[in-house]
Amino acid sequence: MNAESDKPLVLVVDDNLDAAEVLALLVEMEGFAAATARGVAQAREVVASTPPHLIFLDVNLPDGSGLDLLADVKADLKTADIEIVVLSGMLDPRLKEEAHLLGARVFVTKPLAHEQLTALLSALR
Repeated sequence: MNAESDKPLVLVVDDNLDAAEVLALLVEMEGFAAATARGVAQAREVVASTPPHLIFLDVNLPDGSGLDLLADVKADLKTADIEIVVLSGMLDPRLKEEAHLLGARVFVTKPLAHEQLTALLSALR
């Protein structure tokens, strides 16, 4: 799913296609454009070609760690301002701390509740 428009772009990075598509659809219903990526490499391509305003980023991806992508995005002056929400099914406090140290806006445990999504997107407006 990839919508090009003048709406702020939100990138959903998750190897679970169904989860990514559902979250992207909810993002679009909130008035944003949405794109999906199934892994780190595909996400890097989207960030390089059409930098999103916000990334919902899963930690465990088939071709690498979402935290590595987070670190790279935040280290690059061209992309450092992109807001990143880390999503994970793991409740490891060390993982949450590492995500925050790398620059994540927030760490959210999956599944993301609709109220959480609405609040996060409202802050982006």
